[in-house]
Amino acid sequence: MSIVRTYTGRDLDLANPDPAQIDIRDIAHHLSKLDRYNGAGHFPYSVGQHSLLVAQALPREYRLQGLLHDATEAYLGDVVSPLKSMLPDYRRIEGNVMKAICKRFEITFPRPKIIKKADQAVMAAEMLQVVKWPDLAKRPELPPPPKDMAIRPMPWQEVRDRFLERFQELKQEQTQALGLGL
Repeated sequence: MSIVRTYTGRDLDLANPDPAQIDIRDIAHHLSKLDRYNGAGHFPYSVGQHSLLVAQALPREYRLQGLLHDATEAYLGDVVSPLKSMLPDYRRIEGNVMKAICKRFEITFPRPKIIKKADQAVMAAEMLQVVKWPDLAKRPELPPPPKDMAIRPMPWQEVRDRFLERFQELKQEQTQALGLGL
């Protein structure tokens, strides 16, 4: 069976994800409790907190996409990158779930390259401040961390609430921009 049940009790079929089953409350809840780096941080640090920082690191018009760039992990978990590359079907499944998320929230698929660059810059900051792997933070393929980005521990409930608040703000901005023809 390819069904995952979420915090709100919805069932999402990973083989055929339905955008109507995608709920921002599930995404915020799941991501706020899901640790990055397989729990290797010096303090609990969630995918939700990471997503908030990625959104913050982007120009206004890309912030909603930045906030939701890892939303698939609410349904698939945070699979470490080396393992992802060993699972041939993972990227296809992840892509299908992301398409459903993008359709549900009216954002572009595939995501623009600027999202990946912001994601990597935040990752460089995390490697210095969260997992304390300065050698990996200085890899040549990573952009420098955003200036003045201080990462602090946040309780999961605060991450969830901030994620939902930020989502509402960004959706409202998106709606206003569309109404103005921007």
